[in-house]
Amino acid sequence: MPGCLITWIQFSSSKKGNHVVDSDAFKHRNTFFKIYSLTGRRIRDFSNYPEEDEVLFLPHSAFLVFNHTISHHGEQHTIYMRQVELGLCKWSVLWVDDRIFVKDWQNKSHMENASAKALNLNVHFIPKSCTESALSFLRSPFGQRLKNQTTFRIVTDMYRDNEQPAHNAGARLIKQIRQMGFQNPCLVFVGDKQKAEQTIQSEMNSREQKDIRVTTETNDLINFVNFDQNV
Repeated sequence: MPGCLITWIQFSSSKKGNHVVDSDAFKHRNTFFKIYSLTGRRIRDFSNYPEEDEVLFLPHSAFLVFNHTISHHGEQHTIYMRQVELGLCKWSVLWVDDRIFVKDWQNKSHMENASAKALNLNVHFIPKSCTESALSFLRSPFGQRLKNQTTFRIVTDMYRDNEQPAHNAGARLIKQIRQMGFQNPCLVFVGDKQKAEQTIQSEMNSREQKDIRVTTETNDLINFVNFDQNV
């Protein structure tokens, strides 16, 4: 039914593209799932078969059903689903960056590498592209259940072209997060550490600055999203 939320507990995969697998084993199945992926990974990155063209979903991936159609005289069902990240798994990271949904986002590889290294943790990323969408999530029941949980962290950039003012977007985000009562650890991943630290000091008081890290180093980022565990 549209509106239902589905969670797949184990690893799962789906053929990439708009067409089903060209195989007699699948042509006459009575149910097909069409999925709009959010954080799915190319299976080629993990497979021993380079010709495989599928999308791999981590355990506990969640999907929102938004449509259901019936065709072939009522014999074939097509379920349309959109992947959503709601922080329902144990380890979650809210990642805010204005380019996070851009195909050539420079930090995409960092996120994917962190996921690959932390499969034993099964860290799920909640991607948001601006302050307001991040705050909307945190205001929701899904976000509120993560408040001050030790298994929830936040990563942000500092400068965002899609916000005004742009130069202090990350600091403004964390300030509002603190005002909402979230004391979760935050990492500001930037290109200019000194400038970012100066912005934080000018925008936030000492209490709001607690448990904030600023870094330009990829290893610091990976350790942070892996919850400082050796993986």
